[in-house]
Formats: sequence, C-alpha cells, structure tokens
Amino acid sequence: MLLAALLLVVAADAYFVVTTLADLFPFNNVREAKRSEKLTEVTVNAPVLALPALLLVWASAAGLPVLAYAAAAVELLALLGGLALWWLPYLAGVTVPWATAGTGETWAALHARTYAKTVIVLPRRGDRPRPNLEHMILHTLMLLATVCAFAAARAI
Repeated sequence: MLLAALLLVVAADAYFVVTTLADLFPFNNVREAKRSEKLTEVTVNAPVLALPALLLVWASAAGLPVLAYAAAAVELLALLGGLALWWLPYLAGVTVPWATAGTGETWAALHARTYAKTVIVLPRRGDRPRPNLEHMILHTLMLLATVCAFAAARAI
C-alpha cells in the first residue's frame, strides 16, 4: 500500500505542476492565466503536495507510522482545500477567502477568464463557476492518495 500511496502522491503533484504550467487547451487554459499566477500557484502548492511523499518515505525508513499518518493528514488537508475552492462555489454558491488571493478579482471573474473555456462535464447551476475536468481528475488522484496513505500508515 505504501508504494501505491507514494505513486499517487507523486502523480497528483506532477499532474498539478504540468496542468498548471503547460498549455493543454481545451483541457486547461493556462494561456489565459498570468505568468505570475501560474508561478505563484506552483511555488505555493507543489511543495505542499510533495510533502506527503517525503513523509511516507521517512515513515517507512524509520518505522514510524505517526509520520505516515502525518503524510495522510497533509494530503487530506490539501484535498479539502481543493474541494472547498472548487466545489463550494458550484454546490453552495460560497467562495472561500483564499480563492483569488492577490489577484484583485472575484472567483467568478477569475474562473470566467481562466477555466470557463476548458472541458467541463458538470451541468450548470445558475451562473456559478463549475469545476472543470482537469480539477476533477486532480481531486480524484488526491482522494485516492489520501486513502492509500492512511492504509499505508496502518500497515507500518
């Protein structure tokens, strides 16, 4: 289970970096994002997404399940942050305070500029921003990584 958790954590982080920096339109629309936005997003989030992998390796090497549980908790917190950012506006019409930190835009405006033209499979809910397929895949990878990390922690 440890190997599965590691692979999923690394896959989610790599997927995040690639989809944040590489233009894969219409899957993503980073061509519409400002360079500073892309770099800030990767600089802030990629290390957080990589931390569970480091903790899992350390936990395995040291035989300390507490480190693996910490890895799983970090992955879970990152997942919950992503779900809050993307799913609260869609399902409840609520935008989290950090959604547009430093951009000077509303989440609806930022979404319209950078994500609304990407592949979106969810039905409309009024004028609410919808999670795109790119982020639905990322959240699925993170959910699987979280589950596997907790299972790996139990096995150490």
